[in-house]
Amino acid sequence: MSDIQNQEIAAFNFKQKAEKYLSQGKLDEAYATCLKALEILPHSGEIHKTLGNIMQKMGKLESAKNCYLKAIEENHNLAESYANLGSISARQRQWEQAIKYYEKAISIKPNTAGFYRNLAKIWQCLGKEQLVIECSYQALILEPTLAPVTEYLSLGDKLLESGKVEEAIACYNQAIKSDKKSSAGYNKLGNTLIQKGELDAAIKIYSQGIELIPKNPSLYYKLGEALTKKQQYQQAITAYYRAIELNPNNYLFYIKIGYILQKQGLLDEAISCFIKSLKIKPNVWNTYCKIADIFEQQNHHNAAAECRFNQKLPQDLLHKFCQLTEDWKVTSNSIRTINLINIYPPSQLNLFPSQNIERKLHPSFQINQLKSGEAFIAIVPEARAWGDELNSAVITVDNQILTDISSGTPELIMSSSKLFPVHKLKGTIAFLSVKFGGGCYYHWMVDIVARISLLYQSNIDISSIDKFVINKFQAKFHKEIIKELGIPENKIIESCNYPHIQADKLIVPSIPINSGFRIAEWTCKTLKNIFLSKQISKESFYPERIYISRHQASKRRVVNEAEVVSVLEKFDFKIIILELMSVKQQALCFANAKVVVGPHGAGLTNLVFCSSGTKVIEFFDSEYVVKCYWLISNVCSLEHYHLIGDEFDDNFSGKPANKDILVNLQKLLDLMNLAKII
Repeated sequence: MSDIQNQEIAAFNFKQKAEKYLSQGKLDEAYATCLKALEILPHSGEIHKTLGNIMQKMGKLESAKNCYLKAIEENHNLAESYANLGSISARQRQWEQAIKYYEKAISIKPNTAGFYRNLAKIWQCLGKEQLVIECSYQALILEPTLAPVTEYLSLGDKLLESGKVEEAIACYNQAIKSDKKSSAGYNKLGNTLIQKGELDAAIKIYSQGIELIPKNPSLYYKLGEALTKKQQYQQAITAYYRAIELNPNNYLFYIKIGYILQKQGLLDEAISCFIKSLKIKPNVWNTYCKIADIFEQQNHHNAAAECRFNQKLPQDLLHKFCQLTEDWKVTSNSIRTINLINIYPPSQLNLFPSQNIERKLHPSFQINQLKSGEAFIAIVPEARAWGDELNSAVITVDNQILTDISSGTPELIMSSSKLFPVHKLKGTIAFLSVKFGGGCYYHWMVDIVARISLLYQSNIDISSIDKFVINKFQAKFHKEIIKELGIPENKIIESCNYPHIQADKLIVPSIPINSGFRIAEWTCKTLKNIFLSKQISKESFYPERIYISRHQASKRRVVNEAEVVSVLEKFDFKIIILELMSVKQQALCFANAKVVVGPHGAGLTNLVFCSSGTKVIEFFDSEYVVKCYWLISNVCSLEHYHLIGDEFDDNFSGKPANKDILVNLQKLLDLMNLAKII
């Protein structure tokens, strides 16, 4: 053996000994031993690398960095040294250098998962999400057994969002290999295969999942969806019914069966399924639309319209499928234990038609009287109540619905055994949740605020009310209004979170209903009293002619608003963006206006604040002409005019209520002339 070979062996032995000391945490011994190795072989890249590891462990990053640089100078193929340089550079936030070193390490050893993982962390720090996904994917594929199933699923989702379908499939497959009982893995893999159009492969995956997890309803549900797409309807129905056996409280299972039955022409059976779905989740708009489609097939056009637009089901249908007895419906004045406080008597108002340049009465404005029932407060002992976006139900202790203080289709609530459990509340509770009483400014003002005002106009001590139940309490104007009414926020309960309640004593203001809209003379007067001071401000910054812009809205905007504004500005109109104003500022703005122009939208609720004789021009799309602001105009003695927009978007396929409006400028000028605005 030559002297050189002996030197190499000696140096190698010192290096090994240094590494052993390093693993034992004996850093000083490791350092001294490694130096001995370098004395023998000063140009060994491997030994410089080991010394760099020791220096890094000792916290001497710059020294470690110099060792690694010396190592790669002596040996360009030391991938770990490049990676360590990348790690140190990252700790020093020298991102470009760190990336360069890791990319070099990967080019030398492309199958090292750790390099990709560390590079992914750097990209994460730099906010480069796509590069994080790509590096993480490479790491997981190289070392699949190291990752938990949740990591595979999360990465698969990100890859799918990035359009990398095959890579996502690989991740979902690996998730299943990692945990053969991962229902999420089977679901996500099956869904992705369906997106690719590989229905047979998806069915096979769902079936495999069911074999291993036979009591998972979501797998049967997904299998049913795939079989439906294959038009294997009977097998799909079997899968959905198995899902129902495992989870009878999922409304989607019944909807899917109803859809298939409808396609098969079994219309009554389909309606039965849709109603079973509504008994579980009564506030799903699309379910009413599906029932409306069936009514159209049966040529029941009026019932279809009521169902589609007002979410009302025919009484004969409800009696057939809800199996209610005749004595389930009562009114507040028929129960001796209910205390009634009368506030306003019934009223009737003759209506003036809305005018347009065609001089024809639009079908939406053809009623000639507005009738309002009496306004009252009902105090119901030990009652329970349900509230969602489309329904409210007040139910006595004897299990009877009080129809005059309920809204929507309370029959669904009454006949269901699958609703959310009752949340019991102690004390006195004001129940204000009502159909459509969610977040919209219009419904909040006329359905929530006006009815709260009835509490103040009664002899009830408001401070004695423990909680106020309303649909939602989330928007900025919600909080502003509740503060204005003097109700502490900690007394608010949202029925979107607690839909089913029971109270020792329930206080419920009446719900006036007129032609589908809850507008009464007292409503408008009350809102005026709340938000306007006795002396209305006439300050100059409130213009007399205003155009209400919906530019910041997501629907029902004026597509040629710039041109409309240009025309209006010639006649001293000012553009108003209500989203930038408080409720009180909106009230004062409308109170000072003499002419109001704008597209149909919640902002026109503020017409209640206008002075008698104010002129209103409201824009509509031809498919969505709604009378609520015409009714307000009549109640408040305003002059209402309307303009139907021109057709412009043949490809629009959304809800009519969402369609934007194209205003014909000449028609606008003609209408303004008719209204004697110009």
